[in-house]
Amino acid sequence: MLSHIKSRIPRLLRSPISWVQLIGFAVAIATATILYLTAMFELSFDSFHTNKERIGLLYMRSEERGAIISNSSMAPPLAPLVSKELPEVEASTRVLNAQMMLRHGDKEIASELKYVDASFLKIFSFPMDQGNETALDNQDGLVINEAMAESLFGSKQVLGKAVELNINGNWESRIITGVSSVNPRNSSISFSSLMRFEQSPNYKELENDWSYKNHAVYVKLKAQSIDAAGFQKATVAFINQHEKVAIEKLKRDGAKADANGAYLSLRILPLKDVHLSDIGKGEVETSKFPWILLVISGLILFIAGSNFVNLSLASAMTRIKEIGTRKTIGGSTFQLFMQFWMESAFICVLSLLLGLALASLLLPEYNATLNYQFKIAQLFSSLNISLFLAAFLLLTIITGGYPALRMANVNIINSLKGKSSVKSTYLQNSLTVLQFSIAMILCIATVIISYQLHYLSNRPLGFNKTEVISIPIGQGIDANLAIERMRNTLAAYPWVKSVSASDINLGRGRDGSTSTSRFGFDQDGTEIVTNYLTIDYDYLKTLGIKLLAGRDFDRQHKTDENAVLINKEMADLLGGPEKALNSTLEMDNNPTIVGIVDNFHFHDLKREVGPLTMGLPIGGFDLSYIFVRIHSSNLQQSLKQVEDTWKSINPKASIAASYLDENTQNLYNNDRRIAKIVIAGASVAIAISCLGLFALTLLLINGKIKEIGIRKVLGSSITNIILLLSKNFLMLIGLAFLISTPIAWLLMTRWLEAFAFRIAIQWWMFALAGGIALGFAMLTVAWQTFKAARVNPASTLKEN
Repeated sequence: MLSHIKSRIPRLLRSPISWVQLIGFAVAIATATILYLTAMFELSFDSFHTNKERIGLLYMRSEERGAIISNSSMAPPLAPLVSKELPEVEASTRVLNAQMMLRHGDKEIASELKYVDASFLKIFSFPMDQGNETALDNQDGLVINEAMAESLFGSKQVLGKAVELNINGNWESRIITGVSSVNPRNSSISFSSLMRFEQSPNYKELENDWSYKNHAVYVKLKAQSIDAAGFQKATVAFINQHEKVAIEKLKRDGAKADANGAYLSLRILPLKDVHLSDIGKGEVETSKFPWILLVISGLILFIAGSNFVNLSLASAMTRIKEIGTRKTIGGSTFQLFMQFWMESAFICVLSLLLGLALASLLLPEYNATLNYQFKIAQLFSSLNISLFLAAFLLLTIITGGYPALRMANVNIINSLKGKSSVKSTYLQNSLTVLQFSIAMILCIATVIISYQLHYLSNRPLGFNKTEVISIPIGQGIDANLAIERMRNTLAAYPWVKSVSASDINLGRGRDGSTSTSRFGFDQDGTEIVTNYLTIDYDYLKTLGIKLLAGRDFDRQHKTDENAVLINKEMADLLGGPEKALNSTLEMDNNPTIVGIVDNFHFHDLKREVGPLTMGLPIGGFDLSYIFVRIHSSNLQQSLKQVEDTWKSINPKASIAASYLDENTQNLYNNDRRIAKIVIAGASVAIAISCLGLFALTLLLINGKIKEIGIRKVLGSSITNIILLLSKNFLMLIGLAFLISTPIAWLLMTRWLEAFAFRIAIQWWMFALAGGIALGFAMLTVAWQTFKAARVNPASTLKEN
């Protein structure tokens, strides 16, 4: 048997059907491999921490005005009291995001700083190159990572050396007490420097303030795993004691209690879920992105396996007499089964090798497109090898075993006559319907996702994002003075129309920031929660924001330092524009509302426009971004001139400027990443499904070759024959469309629910996706049937 198989290998490699099997399976394996690497990376976040099962992120939950509010921003007193008063908690740490300029000699570098507690390095397992987990026990301690050390000192051996920090505009010296390794890419917490939380701005004033919430709190529990429900119940008394004021406000304003009767609850999110969670946008929900990738890869492998079966059965049509002859001379069914199965296994092994090679070739482009750093060597861990071998053996047994069993059981008499009992079966048709159902679901998803992203890119945002340059100001510079210098310098350019600034960017700029500020206050006995923007003069003019009532800030009105602008949403909360205009807000300094602007999107379009208050930079609020409106025919040249002007004012500027339309597009990079993967999956699914259709077409034509000849002799045209042979496939694809449509509608409706502003799913989206799948399928069928219909009847009818 082995000698026979060896002699079959050259013929297998010369067979077109073998190559179709090989390529189809290899493409599926390559695609599944890349998607598997992506999913495993997304699921591996924070897995390097020793006590990962015991660490969680705290968040508050309430139900207000019919909406579930989940917020991970905590008050400064909470973390110390959690460690002190909750027996379930072993340790806690506050984590506040900031930026800090570091200087050594003539080198100044912006650092991604985290203000944390001394327990931070004890809770988390960030690897330390120098120093240890006690590096922050001293309140003046400073930890930097090795990349920052290399940039500042040209060496990683910097423990005990001094470095200067720009704190509130003044350079202060600190001693480096620890050097960490560069953050692992699969860490949800990233930093280039760490300082004690007690060193954060205004700490002394805010230390016991429960109303000011601006940082995250992580805890390590004493238990070996996190019981989220148990933790929530254990913290009820704690929250009732320390958040009395907040709870009373919630009750007064009609908030709804949860199942445990709590109006405000303290909850915990396991560390493994933090990366994929969406805290702050309603209920805490873990992203299903990695599981979607695994499902797509599994479906593609299923399609490829189905095709392998169909192609194996199709190839049996050319070997019917060989099977009969081998049975006649004594070949057993088992021997034939093993022969055919080993031939299939040989093709599967080649497919695996080719698929891994193809994945290795595609990974660099995939990494560059989606910002990953995958290597094929990552597959060769003991777990991955075990999973791959198990999956591969299962696929080989199923895809090779079933066709081998069917072919080995062919009737001897029929096979010697050239008649086959290996015909198109219910199973084969079912597999084809399933393949095209899956492919059409992916096609429909591609159309809807692409249309939604197009809608997000083109929906009016309430401000004019075109021809506006955004510049991050950074640390270590007097922002107000720098803005005035920019305004005065750029006034010499006729194409510069206006200059303004804000503490918050619109969209996601080159610095990666998308943050906003929120606070609450009582107004006429009702708690009002508003977003807050600190803006400079000419903000409305520069951004093209419409003023509905009142006036803009005016340099001639000295009282505007204690005035605010609000948006229409905020005005509606205050009783309407007429009542709100010129009224006083019962917040710090009691500012007067001098103007009401139309609603504009300062968040992404996944969220509704919320209440917004805007004020001038007083009381410690800093401006962080400069906006320059231009009118130019050469946008790149104008951007360079503005950047050069900024660098002449701030030579240490390290983050490039960008256009606002680019920033707003950046908000949906993750959705575009999903779209690209779904499009690739749909393309592969369609291609492999068409290979399956190729197999069924071949089966049908081989079974009807004499009928085709007779029909041609009797006068049937090529068109009639093509229609006759294609009718069954049209029915199968039509059935696949009927199955896929409701499933795709349900899945995409769920996906669109994540967007506050979304498209309506329309019939033409299904028609377009179905048409694409049908078009490729019919091209596959038509080509085979056209070739069969053109064969000379004499060559087919003369055979026995």
